[in-house]
Amino acid sequence: MWLYGAAGAGKSAIAHTLAEICETCGWLVASFFFWKTAGERNNANRFVATIAHQIALTIPLSRELIAAAVDYNPFIFEQSVDVQLSKLIIDPLEQLFSSGLIFDISPLVIIIDGLDECQGRDVQSGIVKSLVAAFRHSSVRIRILIASRPEIHLQSTFNPNSIQSHVSRLALSEEYSSEKDIYLFLKDSFDKIRREHPLASYIPSPWPSANVLWELTQKSSGQFIFASTTVKYIGGDPHQLPHRRLDVIRRLQPPKGEKDMPYAELNSLYHHVLSNVDTIEAVKLVLGTLIVVNPQADDYGMGIYSTHEMDKWLFWEPGESEACLSQLASVIECDADGEVSILHASLSDFLFDSSRSHQFYLCRESVWGDSASLGLRHLRKQGCDRISACRFHPVELLFFEY
Repeated sequence: MWLYGAAGAGKSAIAHTLAEICETCGWLVASFFFWKTAGERNNANRFVATIAHQIALTIPLSRELIAAAVDYNPFIFEQSVDVQLSKLIIDPLEQLFSSGLIFDISPLVIIIDGLDECQGRDVQSGIVKSLVAAFRHSSVRIRILIASRPEIHLQSTFNPNSIQSHVSRLALSEEYSSEKDIYLFLKDSFDKIRREHPLASYIPSPWPSANVLWELTQKSSGQFIFASTTVKYIGGDPHQLPHRRLDVIRRLQPPKGEKDMPYAELNSLYHHVLSNVDTIEAVKLVLGTLIVVNPQADDYGMGIYSTHEMDKWLFWEPGESEACLSQLASVIECDADGEVSILHASLSDFLFDSSRSHQFYLCRESVWGDSASLGLRHLRKQGCDRISACRFHPVELLFFEY
C-alpha cells in the first residue's frame, strides 16, 4: 500500500503508530524510516541490510539462512537492491515456507516511511520497483506499507499497470478537516506546558487565549507539522519562558540570538522540498505570483489561481506552469482543473524571511518588478492603452502599485 499526502500531513505519525500496533500484535517483521538529515537513513545503502536484520530477529529460523547468504557472498551489500532483496529476504523466507513454516496464520507487515527523503529520485523509484518485483511471485504473503509525499516521480512509478495491480493507494483525505484535532492538540499541549514546565509559575493565567489557539490553528493550514513545531519550540527549552516564546511565534517579540530558531523543523522541510526543484527561478516566478501578486490582486477580483491563467500571464507554453508546480506537490496542490492551492500558510513566511530561506528568498520588490515587466509586455502585445489594460489579470493593479 502507498500512503501519500502533503508534507506535514501526518504520514510519519501514522506510520509510527501502525508500527507500534503491529509490533504489539506480533505482525511487524521490519521497518525502515528514511530521514533526510540522518546520514545512515537518507540513502538506500543500508535499507535491505536493516530489513534483513530485523527479519532475522523477528523470525529466528531465518537467521541461519540469512547469515549463510552473507557468508556465501560477503560483497552482497555492494550489489543492487534487487539482488539483496532476493538473496537476503525472499530466498530465506521461501525456504522456510517450503519446509512447512506457515506464514499466513497472522499478517506479516513491513513499514517503510519517508521514501521521498531517500537521496536520488531514481533510487526511490527503484526501491518501489524492486519490492514489487521481489514479492510479486513470492509464496510468502507480506504486506508492505510505503509512506511518502506525492512527488511527481513517485506518482509516475506507482502508475504503470504492472505495479498498480499489486499496490493499493491511500491518500490522506482532503475531505477530512483536521482543524478541530489540531486545536485540541494545541490546547492539550499548552495545558501540559503550564503544568510541567520548570518556569510554569511565571506563565500568566489564562494562557494562551482561545483566540490565540485559533490563530495558531488557522496558521497550521490543516498540517500537523506547524502545530508540533510550534509546541516543541514553546515548551522544549526548560531555560526559556514559554509565554515569551509564544510571542516570538506570533512575532510580538524578536528571537533571542541566532540560535533561537522557532521554525527549524519547518525550515528543514521547505529547504528539502525546494532543493529538489530543477528550475528554481521558474518556480519562484510562479510562487511570486501566487504569494505576492494575488493577495493584492484579489482586491480587484484579478487573482491568478489556475495553471491555465498562469501560463498566459507568464507567456509560457500551455502546461508549463503545471509541470513547474508538479515539483512542489508536497506543499502546493493542482487539481484536475488546474486550480492551484497552497497547502502550507507558513510557506510565505519562510520565503519572505531571508534568514530562513537563504537562496530561496522571495523579494517582494523583485516580484513586483517582474510583474510590472510582464504587464507592460502584455500591453505592448495587445497594443492597448492604460484603460483597456484592465482586462488583464493583475495588470490594472500594477498601475496602482507603480
